[in-house]
Amino acid sequence: MKRSMPSVVAVLFFWSALCSAEPAVSVRNFDLKQSPAGDAKAVATVAAGTVVDLVQRQGAWVQLTAGSDTGWTKLFDIKMGTGALAPAAKTSSLSGIAQTLNLATGRRDSSVTTGVRGLDAEMLKKAQPNPQEVTTLLGYASTADQAQAFANVGKLTPRAVELLKAEEPPKGAPAK
Repeated sequence: MKRSMPSVVAVLFFWSALCSAEPAVSVRNFDLKQSPAGDAKAVATVAAGTVVDLVQRQGAWVQLTAGSDTGWTKLFDIKMGTGALAPAAKTSSLSGIAQTLNLATGRRDSSVTTGVRGLDAEMLKKAQPNPQEVTTLLGYASTADQAQAFANVGKLTPRAVELLKAEEPPKGAPAK
């Protein structure tokens, strides 16, 4: 059987698109962004429960196709697989992205990490006290009686722990 070159190319293109996209479902409402940045322009809104295709991952961001819209959102806005695909996710035939991210079942464990920007010197210089947050934080504190009751329920017993000795910094490291 003779096939035309355009039909072979079309089949290959369709197959590569199927192999590169990973089915997923949105777990909350979110905006698809034009680029992987919080302040990027929104290109579309995706409702919770929408089936989407994961195209690629960049750090904590994923590029998705939802219907005719393509854009970026945070990794934790999606769950790999769909309702119909969830049982298949437990097999060893997981696709590449799902295996790499260990997200086929929607679990988030130690193999999935995202970076968080730290504080730089300039941010620390501009820091302002927030007494209301300190009050909120103090509200989480336990009393000695509450701590003892917790220890009793958990059958915890006291034990002595030696203090760690301060180590010498490695050569060339700045002194603290």
